[in-house]
Amino acid sequence: MNTQEIKGTITSLKRLANSYCGNPNFKLELETDNGVTIPVSTLNDSGVNYTLGGFLEGSQATLVVKVNRKSNKLLDIKKEG
Repeated sequence: MNTQEIKGTITSLKRLANSYCGNPNFKLELETDNGVTIPVSTLNDSGVNYTLGGFLEGSQATLVVKVNRKSNKLLDIKKEG
């Protein structure tokens, strides 16, 4: 599994439909310090998704992301300050 840590500002955060078990799913965009916007979506992991919660828009964060040819999936989030 190819994982990367990406540091930047969460610029948009959209809540998607819940998973089959009722866990929230999100789609977000992270803008890095050099201006690149990276789209990231969440897996059906309730611990990470409830941490994300919808209140982190505009804040600095470090995301641990599973990188794939077709998508980037959030594995962990670390809020900065």
